[in-house]
Amino acid sequence: MFSFGYAGKYLVVDLGAKKYEVIESGEKEMREYVGCCSFAVKWLWDNTPAGSECLAPDQPLIFATGPIAGTLCPSGGSYELCFKSPLTGAWCQARSGGSFGPKLKYSGFDHLIVKGKAEQPLYLYIHDNQVEFRDASHLWGHGVEHTTTVIHDETGDPDASVAAIGQGGENLVRFAAVINDRGRAAGRGGGGAVMGSKKLKAVVVNGRQDVKVANPEAFAAAIQHAEENLNRYPFEGINQYGTPLLVGIQNGNGSLPTKNFRKGAYEEADKIGGELFTDKYLIKRRACYGCSMGCGRYSEVESGIYKTPPLEGPEYETLNTFGSLAENSNIESIIYCNYLCNDYGLDTISAGNLISFAIDCYQSGVIDKKQTGGAELAWGDDKAIVALLHDIVNRKGLGDILAEGTKRAAERFGGKAAGLSMHIKGMEVPAHEPRGESKTLAIQYAVNPRGACHMHPNWGAIWDSGQFECGMNDFGQPWPPTDKYLELDAQKGKAYRFIAIQGEISEIVGACVFHSWGASNECLTPALYAEIISALTGWDFSKEELFKAADRSWVLKRCFNLREGFTAADDDLPPRLKEELPAGPAKGQKIADIKGLLKEYYAAAGWDEKTGVPLKETLENLNLGFTVPVLQK
Repeated sequence: MFSFGYAGKYLVVDLGAKKYEVIESGEKEMREYVGCCSFAVKWLWDNTPAGSECLAPDQPLIFATGPIAGTLCPSGGSYELCFKSPLTGAWCQARSGGSFGPKLKYSGFDHLIVKGKAEQPLYLYIHDNQVEFRDASHLWGHGVEHTTTVIHDETGDPDASVAAIGQGGENLVRFAAVINDRGRAAGRGGGGAVMGSKKLKAVVVNGRQDVKVANPEAFAAAIQHAEENLNRYPFEGINQYGTPLLVGIQNGNGSLPTKNFRKGAYEEADKIGGELFTDKYLIKRRACYGCSMGCGRYSEVESGIYKTPPLEGPEYETLNTFGSLAENSNIESIIYCNYLCNDYGLDTISAGNLISFAIDCYQSGVIDKKQTGGAELAWGDDKAIVALLHDIVNRKGLGDILAEGTKRAAERFGGKAAGLSMHIKGMEVPAHEPRGESKTLAIQYAVNPRGACHMHPNWGAIWDSGQFECGMNDFGQPWPPTDKYLELDAQKGKAYRFIAIQGEISEIVGACVFHSWGASNECLTPALYAEIISALTGWDFSKEELFKAADRSWVLKRCFNLREGFTAADDDLPPRLKEELPAGPAKGQKIADIKGLLKEYYAAAGWDEKTGVPLKETLENLNLGFTVPVLQK
C-alpha cells in the first residue's frame, strides 16, 4: 500500500447487511485519476449498470477526498459527494468545505462508498480505522442542528465532523442537500435524497491518522509559495464581505438574475447586498479547514418575525435566489430561509429557483389557487416565499410538486410552464446570468455534466469576464480574452476547453477552486499544484500529467452521461436565456447561437462536432478506451 499523501485505502459500507470492506487503493490508478471526483466517476462507471435507478438501495453514494485534503495546502478543506442524481438522472458531484474531508482522511480512509439500505435509520461513526453502525431512529424527523448536537453528545467526540440530512433528505426532496459542520452544504443534485433513501441519517468522521509527506522540505517550500501567491489574491473584499459582495457587482454589470431571469438588474439590490449584510447581520468570518481566505459568513437576525439563531451564511447564491430572483428585498427573510435550508437540508439554489418559478407560473396564469391551496403568489412576498419553503420540505400541496424539481414540475403544470422553467438537464440555473456576465458561461451551463452549474468544474466566466489566466497560458489557452459579449469567432469554445480543465484540476486534487483564480503569481496554478503533489507523494508529477488527469476525469463524466442516455440535444439553454435582456447595463444581450458555441467547444475538446461524443482517438489518448464499446452502442 502506498503511503504518502493518501490514506491508501477506501471503505465500502453495506448498510443493509451492516458490513463493511476495507480496500487498498492501487497506486497506478490513483496516479492516473489523482482522487476525489475523478476516483468517484471511475468507480461508478465500473460498478453501476447503465440506467440504474437513482434511489435504488444498491445505488452508491461516494464521499471522496483528494491528495491535498488534511494537509497544509491552503485549499485542502474540501470533499466531493458523488452520485447519480435523483434530480437529473445524470452524473452529479457536490463539493463542500468545512472539516469533513480532512477528518475523513484522518479517520484512515481517502473515500467512503455507501451502498444498500438500512432496515431502520442509522448513522455511521468512522474513527481511527473503526466503523460503527449506530441507531438513528430517535433522530429521524429532526433537523441537522439537533442531529449534530445529539451525535456529538452520544459519541463523546465534539470535534468530529458530522455530515447529516434533515427532513428534506428524509422526505426524498430531489434537491435535498447533505450538511456538514452544521452549515456547510454539499448542496446540488439531491445527495441528501440518496442518503434519505438509504435511511442513513449522518456520517460522522474523526481520527488521528497521519497524512505522510514524502519530501517535507520541498512540500513546505511549495506551500510557502502558495501562501505568497494568495497574499496577492485579486478578489479584493472577499475577506471583508465574502461572496455577498457579488450582489452589487453583478447588479452593476446587469447580470444579477431578477424576476425568474426576466431581468438582469434589481432596483433594490442594495437592500440585500454584502455591505448591508455585513454592517447589520454579520457576527464574524468563517474559514474552511486550513484556509486563510475566510470567505464564509456567520450571521444572525436578533429579533422580529424572522429571528434567526447564529448560523453559517448566507452566501451570494442564496441572497440572489431568495432575493432578487423573486424580487424579495427583505434581507431578514432571506437569512431565515438560509437557516431553514441548512436545518432542513435543502439546496438553496434549487429551492429559491423553484419558488420564483412557482410565482412566475401563478402570475402568468399557468397555475391558480387550486394548485396553491388558495394562496396568492406575488413577486416580493416574503411570507409566501417562506411558506412555500416549508411546504416543499414537507411535501405539502404545491410543495409536493415543487419538491420534484423544476423540470418535473413544469411537465406536471403543462402549458406555458416549460418556457418559464429555468433548468438545464433538470438542474435549476444558479445565480449567474450568462447574457450579461459571459458567453463562455453559457457554454459551461450547456455542456456541464451535472446540468446548470456555475462552479463545477470552474466559474465559466473566469476568462473573458474575470480576465484571469490562472496559469493556463502554459498549455495554449487563447490570450488575451475577447469581449465577454462576443459569441462566434471569438475563441469562446477554445477558451472553455482550458477553463474546464483548469477547474477540473482543483476538483481532482480536492481543492476549493477559489484559490486557483488570478494571474500566475496570484493563485495556485496547475504548475504549483503539480509541485505540491510531487513533494507530497514522492511522484515526479508534472503539470502536463496533471492536465491530462483532469481531462480524463472531465471526459469520463461526459461518457457516464452518454451511457445514461444524454445526447448533444441536452446541451442547451432555457428559452429565456435566448431572449434579449429588456433593460439594465446588459440591455439587448442574449445567447444567440449556443449550438455554434458548442460546435467550437466540441472541436477544441476532441469531441464529435455534431454528436458531442468524444472521438475514439481522444478516448484512447486519455486511457479511456474501455468506454468505446459502450459509446458505440
